[in-house]
Amino acid sequence: MICKPFIFKRFLFPSVSYTTCLRNYSVPSPKACIVGSGPAAFSVAQSLLKYNKNVQVDMYEKLPVPFGLVRYGVAPDHQDVKNCTNGYHRVAESERFSYYGNVEIGKDVQLDTLCSNYHAVVLCHGAQGERKLNLEGEDYLNSFTSSQFVGWYNGVPEYQDLDINLEGKTAVVIGIGNVALDCARMLIKPTSMLGDTDITSSALNKLQGSAIDDVHVVGRRGPLQMACHRKELSEICDLFGVDTITDHSYFTDNVQRALKKRNLSQRKFQRLTKYYMKVARDIGSNPKPKSWKKFNVHLLLRPVRVLSNNDSHVSGVEFQKVLMADDGDPYNPSFISTNDTVSIDCDLLISCIGYNQTPLDSQYLTYRRGGGLVHDMGVVNRKVGMYACGWCSTGPVGVLADTSNSGHDVAGIVLQDLNTLMQDKGNRHGSSGVVCELEAHHTLVHWDNWKAIDKHEVNKGSLVGKVRDKIVSVNDMVSVSCGQGKPF
Repeated sequence: MICKPFIFKRFLFPSVSYTTCLRNYSVPSPKACIVGSGPAAFSVAQSLLKYNKNVQVDMYEKLPVPFGLVRYGVAPDHQDVKNCTNGYHRVAESERFSYYGNVEIGKDVQLDTLCSNYHAVVLCHGAQGERKLNLEGEDYLNSFTSSQFVGWYNGVPEYQDLDINLEGKTAVVIGIGNVALDCARMLIKPTSMLGDTDITSSALNKLQGSAIDDVHVVGRRGPLQMACHRKELSEICDLFGVDTITDHSYFTDNVQRALKKRNLSQRKFQRLTKYYMKVARDIGSNPKPKSWKKFNVHLLLRPVRVLSNNDSHVSGVEFQKVLMADDGDPYNPSFISTNDTVSIDCDLLISCIGYNQTPLDSQYLTYRRGGGLVHDMGVVNRKVGMYACGWCSTGPVGVLADTSNSGHDVAGIVLQDLNTLMQDKGNRHGSSGVVCELEAHHTLVHWDNWKAIDKHEVNKGSLVGKVRDKIVSVNDMVSVSCGQGKPF
């Protein structure tokens, strides 16, 4: 009797998979769904499928295309990092895995609906929200967040209409983490070294006409507190034709004493600072040829106001000078704000101070005042089978490996809880309680549809010497996934 309504729907809506509607009623089995499709999500899927031979794993993704942070966060010239998607493809080939793209949780399907149809729901939707400086003048023209700028050159659909003006000479990047250096590198690096990557064609064209030749990255703290990695810094400083400049007074006696002492727990910061001292020339020392681009590293400056000469377009940033104590723990010194300020003129401003978590609406979710999701080691609500991992649980911290490890760890907890959840929740409908209704009025992108998009992008890119030429419109993605893409 349960099958009859789905047979009726299959008759009315031929696009609905009969197998999808009925598969979960044949033999009771644990059903888990994952919200998101980035590294954390695929790590969860991989562990669940590997260690439970009966579990059905369904993945829901807001965009038609998968891979989240790997596709839209990793810099175009870091193609080696993106090779992890080969493993994701292998996970997706499992008969017990299904992908449902172009489904926005909270809009197309409610989170509580997923919770009622699955034994376990794992949130892996990341942290894509823009984090603003909250400063006077921040909304002047040509002032952007890292979400916007990175999304623009990486092909995030919602950022493709940004009017990024690169006709000026000077850019300021606030922040000194890896994302900040990615943004600075995209502005400094010769476009001939980006042409074979998956940077969007429109971004590459604009960068080819860029007049930016003077980039300033600005951090609030000292050299031993820089959040970037040595590799990311060297990818700018080692470029031929780039003059790296800094104020060597940052390297205080306390800092230099710390660098001479072996400290394995601080080795990453020691290596970074030693390299930084070596490659950056002091302000006022003999400059490199005028034709070289300038990469300026500023520390101990806190932004207080964005400036404009015409109350419309950004023209600079005012910073408050910060003093760093030259005694005590050099890795955790005290900092004192002063009344002294300095301004740096600029034609483009990019703030790279992290990302905000995007709250989802559910009776089972609680968020802290600062926006963080409340959970206990990844367990959001054990009774209803709600879990979280990756950036949506930790905030935007760590590298891809950390995010993947978070996924494996939380998957281990889910695996331990599955038998109890099956007993408490009984047989759940899984995707048949969600997808059949959804497909009746909404275009879903399944894994085979994604492979059509993937093939289209790779083939189009090969014609111009690129690893792929990304589709940057959701409508175009859906059209290509259905075999209706325009020829190229």
